[in-house]
Amino acid sequence: MPASRYDELDADLAAIIDEVGIEITWNGNTLLAVVADPRVELDLQSGGFMPEADFQVKIRKASLPDPGPKPRQSLTIRCETFVIKGLTDRPTSPLLILHVARS
Repeated sequence: MPASRYDELDADLAAIIDEVGIEITWNGNTLLAVVADPRVELDLQSGGFMPEADFQVKIRKASLPDPGPKPRQSLTIRCETFVIKGLTDRPTSPLLILHVARS
């Protein structure tokens, strides 16, 4: 039986992540992920505007244990701790996108 489009995408993404991914640690698991460049916004706080950066961390769903990441959990990227602010989980995509910010 031929592979589904989802399976083909997952195999291609696995090859890309194996080549360019960086190690992250979440819930005691070391995983390979693609970390996008940060988006910086200015947040009004007492004392003025403070820059706040957040990232997208893209992980193959097939590489995650069950249950997967949840908002408010922590993860480590290159020895820095970040908090998961939200998730994008499209049923048609083999990727889970974590929206993270410095904790």
